[in-house]
Amino acid sequence: MDMDDDFVGEIEFNLTAEQGEIVNQAIELASRQNNEFQLVNPLISIMQWWENSAPEAHRRRGSPEATLVEACRSFLHAHGKSSGGR
Repeated sequence: MDMDDDFVGEIEFNLTAEQGEIVNQAIELASRQNNEFQLVNPLISIMQWWENSAPEAHRRRGSPEATLVEACRSFLHAHGKSSGGR
């Protein structure tokens, strides 16, 4: 999955199909929120939400891919949405 971010340039994640689906679902949900920042930067808003909302013990500090997927899975769960393979 390739992402283009104006601040850091292009970021590439090596996600499985299942992980990509979780991330896509979370991005879609975040982009439907009534917040202009979330509309423009849904992935950044998910990661900010995760840093502020998830208990420290639940925040994995593994690979960037593992962190991204866990944040997206938690975001979906907190908003009452299924996160696929969980």
